[in-house]
Amino acid sequence: MPKMTRDEYLQTLFGGEDSDPTDRQKKAFDLAHDIRKFEIGLYWQRAAYFWTFISVTFGALYVVDDKFEFSYIVACFGFVFSLAWYFVNRGSKAWQKNWESHVDLLEDELSGPLYKTIINKKTFEFRNLLDGYPFSPSKINHILSLFVTGVWAFLVFRAAAKMDWSHIPHRWAFLVTTGLTITALIFLCQAKTSPSQTDIVVDVESRTYKPK
Repeated sequence: MPKMTRDEYLQTLFGGEDSDPTDRQKKAFDLAHDIRKFEIGLYWQRAAYFWTFISVTFGALYVVDDKFEFSYIVACFGFVFSLAWYFVNRGSKAWQKNWESHVDLLEDELSGPLYKTIINKKTFEFRNLLDGYPFSPSKINHILSLFVTGVWAFLVFRAAAKMDWSHIPHRWAFLVTTGLTITALIFLCQAKTSPSQTDIVVDVESRTYKPK
């Protein structure tokens, strides 16, 4: 995709219209800010949602740890759920970054370069434990979700290693759960947002009414 300059961006969004482009730019700026805040709120709501399920799954694994086939099922569930959490984190960050970019491009004529201007960023010191530091909460959350996914992957192999392969229920549990897990992973890797449709088809039904 060819790169677009800021002037081309503004021309694409607001050029060639009869309405005042500055007024429309202000509305777009406010909307981009609101959607960005909405995306950030959703990001942390989803994090709380996944943390709840993952914590419950850890508890379930502790309860069934001596039942080998059930521990493998629970471990696979935790692994898939943790990987989904990591993918959701990346997807949420991508949309948040999208709207932050819109704010960056729209703000100059309206509020000045306020949003993209960072004050005293280089004055923070990592070794000063009593001062702030420009860590990225979303990146830390991504790293944490990857770590949890790695832990669940280890627990999956641990549960598989403890199985009694001469026991038929164990073998069936392994085969069915592994198949479902691989299927879930394939679908997760394909769960990318589809491009919006350019053509919208509307079917209008015509009705004939006869007078009584």
